[in-house]
Amino acid sequence: METCDQDIIAGVLAGDRERFGILVKRHGGPLWSSLRLSMSNLEDAREIFQETWVRALERLDTLQDARRLRSWLIAIAFNQIRQRRRRQGLVGPASERELDSRVDEGQPEPSAGLLRAEAHGTLLEHIERLPKRQREVLDLRLNHELSHSAIGELLSITSEASRANYYQALRKLRALSQDSNGGQHYE
Repeated sequence: METCDQDIIAGVLAGDRERFGILVKRHGGPLWSSLRLSMSNLEDAREIFQETWVRALERLDTLQDARRLRSWLIAIAFNQIRQRRRRQGLVGPASERELDSRVDEGQPEPSAGLLRAEAHGTLLEHIERLPKRQREVLDLRLNHELSHSAIGELLSITSEASRANYYQALRKLRALSQDSNGGQHYE
């Protein structure tokens, strides 16, 4: 099995479309996380997730650098979100988020993991309270491990603005954590 996205992409472009599933498995989780933080409901997130992968397959031959695959996928997804919001007449993010704090939908959490799941849900609630730009930068930095310059390019901001939003988000999350946990914070 190939370990390099470039080899997999070359195989897909050569006609082996089944290899595309490897890319979906490899990059689907972080992409899904971003969509759940950006979309107002689960069904919209699912549709955008699927649309993103369809568009990626259709346009895979336009990707110039396989090392930028993840940021390219995110750009496609964000573009899909913008287009959907324009069609729906929404200017900004949905006024209320319906972020599902459960990691495995419909699956009961094991009893030993209940405390961790509760803390995870609380963290997600705190992330929802961040300003949109800070939430986007935090997601791209943590879920996708993008550099501040890549984030800046993707969001049309400077790398310094990306850094500032990231550190402001972390500072706010620490403060929210301390408020809700009696002085303790996320590690």
